[in-house]
Amino acid sequence: MSDKKDLRSPLAKVRGLGSAKSGTHHWLAQRMTALALIPLVLYVLIGFLNNVVAGGYSGAHYWLGSPLPATFTIMFLLAGLYHGALGLQVVIEDYIHCSCVKMGLVFATYFAAVALAILGTLSVAKIFFGV
Repeated sequence: MSDKKDLRSPLAKVRGLGSAKSGTHHWLAQRMTALALIPLVLYVLIGFLNNVVAGGYSGAHYWLGSPLPATFTIMFLLAGLYHGALGLQVVIEDYIHCSCVKMGLVFATYFAAVALAILGTLSVAKIFFGV
């Protein structure tokens, strides 16, 4: 009785057996941040052109002192930095072959993204709260 017939479909046999055994989350996160960035970029760019370019420092201070522009600017910073870090990770994983260098570069990418996210958020918060 060693000739047992496998009743699973071909898809069920290979599910979860890809080269990395994951990647769906990474792919989906990059697509979702790209979709989120479309309206955020438009809002921040139009607001920047209308207020900062025309009004200089006082225009920027006035614009980021309002709750909605400050919130959308922080969302733009966070989504943009996360999207960029995801994209750089893909490039690093595809073109760097030494695993030690690859791991160091991916760590440095995410460290820089987190540091810039904190710096950007604190900068907007400082203007918003008038500290």
